[in-house]
Amino acid sequence: MTTLPHLVTLEIVCCGDIMEIFPLDPERQEKQTIINFPELKHIHLHDLPRLQHICGSRMLAPKLETIKIRGCWSLKRLPAVAKQCPEVDCEKEWWDILEWDEGDANHHPSFYKPSHSRYYKKAQLPRGTVLR
Repeated sequence: MTTLPHLVTLEIVCCGDIMEIFPLDPERQEKQTIINFPELKHIHLHDLPRLQHICGSRMLAPKLETIKIRGCWSLKRLPAVAKQCPEVDCEKEWWDILEWDEGDANHHPSFYKPSHSRYYKKAQLPRGTVLR
């Protein structure tokens, strides 16, 4: 397992061309090496439309507390967590298309607390008629 031992916060905003934040060499990518972020607590990614991976296909962040993701429609996976329940503030449509590792005990939607933006509200139409 590879590690980035001191990273606490990962924040990247408005970078239209980035496809991977921490690219792996082809050998590690092929082996699906798990990259460990033992101190990572916060991830904030905003307006990264081409982002496909944070770090290869698999990463572990056992102390993760908060994730804020907006406008990262090509990103399909969250980091695996170890019995933490980080809060995930994201678009509901994005959450619904995430991919999960069925065989990984640390990578399941039940280990996260999703909340959807206060800006994302289904329109409440008035009941009855507004015509007079």
